[in-house]
Amino acid sequence: MSNQTSPSKSENNPAPKANGRDSSHPVADQIASTLHASVDSLHQSAATTESSLRDKQVASGKAFDQKRKAFEKSWNTSGVKKYAVENPVKTAGIAFGIGMLASMLLRKK
Repeated sequence: MSNQTSPSKSENNPAPKANGRDSSHPVADQIASTLHASVDSLHQSAATTESSLRDKQVASGKAFDQKRKAFEKSWNTSGVKKYAVENPVKTAGIAFGIGMLASMLLRKK
């Protein structure tokens, strides 16, 4: 046999990089790095959008609550409510009559 020894495995395969990746696949490593950067960017955009939507939801909820309270106050002081409470049978008759009139006007001929 000859005195030459076969190269060891460590000579055939370079040592892994510090991040644990094998440097024998530079294209795959570059693609993976690019994809990770894209995912991180997408994550940041999604987080910013979510935060913005939550803030807008809180603001619109407060605005809706203010409008509801203003409507309730207006309704409680209106003459229509007072009439409906004092004359419930007449109110039901008027509502029925308006409903019949609307259905007659809107039905197909």
